[in-house]
Amino acid sequence: MAEIERLTAEIAGPDSDIVNLRRNLVGEDSTGGREAELVAARVALIEACWKSQVDHKDAFIGAFTGFRGKKEDFCTKLLAEAEGNTSELKTLDALTAEATTVFQDATTPEIAIAPISFDRFASLEASSILARSIVGRDDVVVAALIGRLGNSDWVKQGVGYLTAADGPCPFCQQPAPAGLLDDLNAFFDEQYEADLASIDLLAASYQQAANAVVERIDALVAAPHRLLDMAALGERSTALKTAFELNIERITAKRKEPSGVVELDTTAELTTAITALIAATNAATEQYNATIRNLASAKSALTAHIWRFVVEERRTDIDTYETTAGTLQRAIDGMRRSIDDKTTRRADLIRQRSAIEETITSVRPTVDSINRILGQYGFTNFRLEVAGERSNMYRIVRLDGSEAAHSLSEGERSFITFLYFYHQLAGSTSSTGTAVEKVVVFDDPVSSLDADVLFVVSALIRKVVSDVRENVGNVRQVFVLTHNIYFHKEVSFDRDRRSNARSFESFWIVRKRENVSSLTRYDYNPVKTSYELLWDDVRSSDRPNLTIQNTMRRIVENYLTVLGGLKQDEIVARFEGRDAQICASLFSWINDGSHSSHDDIYVAVDDNAVQGYLRVFREVFERTGHGAHYRMMMRISDDDPEDGAVAAAPVDAVAIPPGASAPPAYAPGQPAAE
Repeated sequence: MAEIERLTAEIAGPDSDIVNLRRNLVGEDSTGGREAELVAARVALIEACWKSQVDHKDAFIGAFTGFRGKKEDFCTKLLAEAEGNTSELKTLDALTAEATTVFQDATTPEIAIAPISFDRFASLEASSILARSIVGRDDVVVAALIGRLGNSDWVKQGVGYLTAADGPCPFCQQPAPAGLLDDLNAFFDEQYEADLASIDLLAASYQQAANAVVERIDALVAAPHRLLDMAALGERSTALKTAFELNIERITAKRKEPSGVVELDTTAELTTAITALIAATNAATEQYNATIRNLASAKSALTAHIWRFVVEERRTDIDTYETTAGTLQRAIDGMRRSIDDKTTRRADLIRQRSAIEETITSVRPTVDSINRILGQYGFTNFRLEVAGERSNMYRIVRLDGSEAAHSLSEGERSFITFLYFYHQLAGSTSSTGTAVEKVVVFDDPVSSLDADVLFVVSALIRKVVSDVRENVGNVRQVFVLTHNIYFHKEVSFDRDRRSNARSFESFWIVRKRENVSSLTRYDYNPVKTSYELLWDDVRSSDRPNLTIQNTMRRIVENYLTVLGGLKQDEIVARFEGRDAQICASLFSWINDGSHSSHDDIYVAVDDNAVQGYLRVFREVFERTGHGAHYRMMMRISDDDPEDGAVAAAPVDAVAIPPGASAPPAYAPGQPAAE
């Protein structure tokens, strides 16, 4: 453990150095230090550079394009230009005049229009299925009639109604001839259905191709090309859309009446015109781009000259920043290296300490210590053992070795849990961390515990508090929370504490009213027993004369009669002569004051009489062998020069209770006052 303590103390050195370095690096609240100074220098440069942008943005808007939105971006661009821009330095007037010419028509190259494909329309519009009359078979009984009437399309539609009618003819309502439906289905054979499918495929293909072309043309109209003749495109696209719609209607009619013959209008002339218009636009685009290439080169050169001018305009600001930033950055880099070195050193020391901790860490000392405490305080019905092969764990057993974990009472569980927590304060749940500093909170640890266990727990917690006070161990602060007054008195007992709390402790009371909790701090221990409060009255120099009688009666009854088992006549018998009369008078005066109601108009309790009986009250404790208790409760030191034998008060110094002519004799068996 000595080596662990040495390493722990040595670790504190790098810890302190790291804290100081980080304070210098980033300040107390992580917003200062050298890094903040570097940021401040950068902010000052950004503002200075932005002033040039504000002053020249109108004349040099073409050169500043892309860097006019953010101050940080403009400053970064200017620093980059300061590093590598070697252009000729020109005057502001010369640059302004040149910018008027170069930037007035400055534009980006135009993009060529992708060609529109019209290849599918030639084959679709010349489909042979449109020119063929689609009818059923001619070798069916009904074929001759259908051929003579030429109503195959009408009959095809009627087949569906005949099927739905299921027997009667849907037209004349008479029973349909047997085999009519079979003849009709035979008439419209597989070839007929295949031809209809061809028409459907043609309609879908044509619609898809037309939609694709219209979508491309609408896109050109929505985003006009700079060199495209939009009027010509609009005129030709309208004509083409009309042709598409007419052809689609004709295909639809063919599908409705397959026996008819239709012919689609050719769109070749219209599509060729649109293709030619796009080709002309692309040719003009190429010529335009070639024209502006030289202008772009001039613009690039002028832009470089403008940035060089701005760099020189801000030269003083840039040089000041680079000097300051360089110095600060070197200091920051040095601090970071030092922090890294000390962090590495600290980690190495921690590894050394952990290695030592791993060699000494064992559950056996904890098992032995807890068992020793259990034995010392008479808890012999269970104990701890190392959990067999799992040497880093415990198990709770009875005296016969059987498992006890599932048969412990609630109080036993609480006690063993507390002892385990208590021993963890000096160690760790892992093989390392035994030297980690801790803040400990005991939150009402005496729930379900009997008086004996409560005493043990109180004594152990007082030991933890004492170690913290003496700076022994790794616990740095202790909080004790409780609702139990007796436990509070036990754990807070301190024979050296006087009236006020000591420098290392504080007392608090939490109160909750209307669902709002409040925390009140006291400079003294605010929790007292009723017995202590009685002695407070006796000790007080401002004690009320009318109630001091009842106070002394309750003390005598609680301590000497109830706890001490002494009857009043036994206490009187310990005195002789006049002292016995005084003691009997004291009991009579106490009981009289407890059972009587005085009116201050007629009765005035004399201060001298109270003082006299207080002296006899003390003598009662001395004669019964409880003088030490009296001195303790009255806070009288053993070295107090006035703490000597108490002389008996003379009879004439003792006040006589109202109605009595002489000190009343004490009657044995008189009932104690309530």
